[in-house]
Amino acid sequence: MSLIVADIGGTNARFAVSAQGESSLRHITHLQCADFAKFEDAFEGFLAGLPRDEQSGHRVLSLAVAGPVNNQIVDVSNNHWRFDKNQLLERLALDKLLVINDFTAQALAQHEAADGDRSQILDGVEDTSAPLLVIGPGTGLGVSALITVAQGPLPVEGEGGNIRFAPQTEPEQDLCAFMEQQTDHVVVEHFVSGPGLENIHRFLADQAGMGRSLSAEMIATSALHEEGVSRDAVNLMIGILGAVMRDHVLTMGCWRGAVITGGIMPRLQSLIVSSPLERRFRSAGEMSHILGNVPMWLATDPHAGLKGAQAAFGNPYLAHRMVTG
Repeated sequence: MSLIVADIGGTNARFAVSAQGESSLRHITHLQCADFAKFEDAFEGFLAGLPRDEQSGHRVLSLAVAGPVNNQIVDVSNNHWRFDKNQLLERLALDKLLVINDFTAQALAQHEAADGDRSQILDGVEDTSAPLLVIGPGTGLGVSALITVAQGPLPVEGEGGNIRFAPQTEPEQDLCAFMEQQTDHVVVEHFVSGPGLENIHRFLADQAGMGRSLSAEMIATSALHEEGVSRDAVNLMIGILGAVMRDHVLTMGCWRGAVITGGIMPRLQSLIVSSPLERRFRSAGEMSHILGNVPMWLATDPHAGLKGAQAAFGNPYLAHRMVTG
């Protein structure tokens, strides 16, 4: 029996088929969440696109979802999709359903990541006995950690993108005040994400007397080609990301290292060297000497979420999340 794996974010829905006992993925498909009223429709759309002899017989689904997954009802973050786990099991005629956080999947994908799946952007000494931080700006900001124990990788599930934003420079204080005009609870993903980059650009453009708002895609393209407000916005976002990563590494003792995933940062890779990322990540007062030894990688595998969902299905620490018919 084949396993279907899915990775659902605020914007994209990715699907694939995994044959039992195999590590490879087949029929990898990318869909837009906005094109479907609910997850079930996207699932059926994926099945309809498979070869005719593979459109039936799929009774097992491992689903990585952006947002909290503890409750029976799952609301996908930054997305209009919402489902009940038991009802989803029944409607899709599944025997087994595993629902995990999308960054739990991203973390699991890093357990045995190949050299070609990520590039090192900061040197350091990898302490393999310590946790690994996995963080990624996308439609939101995902945060997880991975602990290697005897029974296999243990993922730490959380919502680190929704911790309060703590401004540490004067521009960040002004940025926070700007965001407080729109919400009374400013969190880090308001600035470290695709929409967050748009918020920063709008703030800087407003300061410069420019009324034009740009999409994250347009900001990234402009930043790559010329100096100006767009590049300033990218540098401010990357600097905040570095500070957020530093705080998470210190909080969880992630001396093994930190991995940046998601769709935004690989696009901006050429700007990382000149950005404040390393300075903000390494600056930790009396703990700076420890942060100076922590390596950092940039993940470049677009299918990491699917691979993590595949790995999650056999992970003993996630067995309690399995829903069965």
